Amino acid sequence: MNKAVDIYIPLDSRETANRAVWPVAARQLKELVKVIAKCGWTAHVLNPARPVASVAEGMKAIKKARGDRFIDFMAGWAYPDFSVSPMWQLPPGVPKLLLGSAIQNFPGNVGLFAAASGTAHVGIETDRLFVERFENHDEYAGAIDAFLNQGAYRPALPKPIDVEVRDANRVKAAKVKSKLNGSIYGAVGPRSMQMWNKISEADFLRYFGVAREGFDGLRLAKMAEKVSEGRAGRAVDFLIRNGMDLRFGPNPRKHLTREMAVFQMKVYFALLELKVRFGLDFIGVQDQLDWIEHYPATDLTLGILNNRLRPESDGTTVVAATEADDGAAVTMQVLKLVTGGQPVGFNDLRYWDPGRRLYWFVNSGALAPFFARGRHDSLAESWSARQPAVYFKQGGGTCSVVVRKPGVVTWARFSYRDHKIYLAAGRGVTDVPSEAEWKERSENCDPQWPHWYLKLCGRVEWRVNSNHPITAFGDHLADLKAVAEALGVPFECYDDLTPDQL
Repeated sequence: MNKAVDIYIPLDSRETANRAVWPVAARQLKELVKVIAKCGWTAHVLNPARPVASVAEGMKAIKKARGDRFIDFMAGWAYPDFSVSPMWQLPPGVPKLLLGSAIQNFPGNVGLFAAASGTAHVGIETDRLFVERFENHDEYAGAIDAFLNQGAYRPALPKPIDVEVRDANRVKAAKVKSKLNGSIYGAVGPRSMQMWNKISEADFLRYFGVAREGFDGLRLAKMAEKVSEGRAGRAVDFLIRNGMDLRFGPNPRKHLTREMAVFQMKVYFALLELKVRFGLDFIGVQDQLDWIEHYPATDLTLGILNNRLRPESDGTTVVAATEADDGAAVTMQVLKLVTGGQPVGFNDLRYWDPGRRLYWFVNSGALAPFFARGRHDSLAESWSARQPAVYFKQGGGTCSVVVRKPGVVTWARFSYRDHKIYLAAGRGVTDVPSEAEWKERSENCDPQWPHWYLKLCGRVEWRVNSNHPITAFGDHLADLKAVAEALGVPFECYDDLTPDQL
């Protein structure tokens, strides 16, 4: 054993994002290397000058690997396949650690979960570690030492609770399965940001009985262009009239403009037309990265589709997953059916306080206004702000809220492990923040995006293999286990407490 550990650092494909994150990553890396040395090992950084910003760069960098251990260090949002395909080239027997920067400013945690989605999918065995204060070596030196000198870091976790499934749950699950069977899902665009969240046409049929249609983003753009300015403008006015705060400003580089919002409503009507024309029951839209290089983002569009109160509504929601996340879309559709047609939330698992079991679900702007207070008769307390220029060149508005409806929440996610689909789920309760608490929490964590604070019943960060947990108000854990049984897929509950024990 040469006691050398390879360190590999992937990030974004966008230079604007990498310029912001890389100086912080370099400081964190310096501290990590010190800790590795204290453990009696030598760090071999594969790309010390700049982050890996493409799969091609990753394939080139990974050829330099020669260590007995491998650390994939994600200091911010990192495209998942910048990790997965290069790591596939490594010998299977080399222990591999996914290390996420857990600071609030940049979504390194999100990058880790997204990478874990891919490594789990294809069967690459990894451990994981989250570090917030890299300068405080004692907080994570033990974990690094275990990984380096024992070949694994797997913290002990409480045993998950048993979930009892009753006959009523199985009756509901049979109805959900029946409604899924023969339905149609429409995905607009290829996978988003090299993410491992796609489900093949064959697996959609095999597991769910669902047909998967695929559409090019160009088709959607051309359909949107045909929607009249007047119709889209009236939709924008509808949002404002019903209480949504559209935060318009004069500078399109810094502010949301009415023109951006009008275009987003054109996309809204184009997606509804696509739904009718092809008989779609639920949809996913790529948005990042191809679309947002040329058009305003679709987050406002998708958040409003997931709401019952919306322009020209028939009183139902349309499940619409951002980032063309197939696994998220089918989870959303299942939760919609389980809850009797209620809105379902699309989230990113961004940050947490383990001592308080407090988790921050902060997605890049596509949460239905319903979640502010659980109301179907108003858009009050929802807002739309310009997407940050560091990621979104052409802007576009968010669909944002701070979730302030108290009560039990269920999260769920269909994911892959070793090429087979399973369903993971758990529960929590909404932690309703005061205005001062929200401002403090969001100050360094993208305050323009929707924030949902949850006290969860399990330490999900050690187990979940996706950055996108899907949420619904209420306790639906037994129903979801019954759905998994009906579909013939494994079910994993990560709760070690019940909601009333929190």
